[in-house]
Amino acid sequence: MNQENGSTPNIRKRVGLREVAKVAHTSIATVSRVLNNTGYVSEESRQRVLEAVHQLNYQPNLRAKALRQRYSRTIGLIIPNLLNAYYTALADHISLLLNQAGFQLLLSSTRDEVEVERTALQKLIGHDVDGLIWVPTAPDEALLDHLYSQGIPTVCIVRQLKGARLDAIVFEDFKGAKAATQELLKAGHKRIGYIGGDVGYSSNYDRWQGFLQAMQEAGLQTDEGCVRLGALRSEWGAKAAEELLRLQPRPTALFVASNAIMPGVIKTLRTQRIEIPRDISLICFDDLDWFSFSQPPISAVATSHTHLAQACVDLLLRRINGQDEGLAQPYLRKISFELVRRASIAPPPKAND
Repeated sequence: MNQENGSTPNIRKRVGLREVAKVAHTSIATVSRVLNNTGYVSEESRQRVLEAVHQLNYQPNLRAKALRQRYSRTIGLIIPNLLNAYYTALADHISLLLNQAGFQLLLSSTRDEVEVERTALQKLIGHDVDGLIWVPTAPDEALLDHLYSQGIPTVCIVRQLKGARLDAIVFEDFKGAKAATQELLKAGHKRIGYIGGDVGYSSNYDRWQGFLQAMQEAGLQTDEGCVRLGALRSEWGAKAAEELLRLQPRPTALFVASNAIMPGVIKTLRTQRIEIPRDISLICFDDLDWFSFSQPPISAVATSHTHLAQACVDLLLRRINGQDEGLAQPYLRKISFELVRRASIAPPPKAND
């Protein structure tokens, strides 16, 4: 009979351990030992259980198991932007590592909007995740206090919340930016334009400070007009580059402090027929695949998303599994970088010497 006749619908009943035990002609306890690989079970009984599992198409009730064992085998990941190729690659590798460890990933993108971040964090906490990996935007104290109260192991990545009681794994932003600036200085550049992100975030602030420190150590006064700080968007990169190219004299080199900004910068340079490195030299913090195929290839501070992913997953699982004896509270680690020299840097044009 069907629902149209007012009868009860034929709902498929979930196969449980009892049904598996019945078909395998054994006890529920034996089935449980086989499925959880615990305790002694004869090889004959094990094979009967496995055959019954296959025959019945048995699927464990993970939600019920989580409730009994008080874990969900899920990890929340909050990142600013899925359109940023770096964050996409990072999320993909984190997902792979967690899957290998038996965890599933719940992913949320904030677009660096405070209310979106708040909602995402609260929903992930509501899903009873076992841990969080988080690129923070601007959480307030109330939100942080709520997170602390839940006791959920949390690792901040890329950006550090200074003063917060949260583990953090970031890049050597200050040192990397300083090295990039020094690379331009070695080529003879003195008037260097800097295009970076909002310095309210630790990563952007540290890169900006690394640039300023390199200029200071070279005995050069940084012209504030050569510094542009804004959103990590391609559109911002295009606008900032346009403004810097209007300066008189204009910079002979540009340090772009994020790959998210670079497409807009390249667009402006090509629109204005500025040739790299003949007319202007260029280096970027972060390296992307297309940098090596660009004409010319673009120099960059390379930061490994795979190293960051491995480090944050290892740390988080240690916290979750209680294997964190001896770790600082909170724990901070900085992932190193590699300076990749390509053909986008040359001595400044003679007219600008």
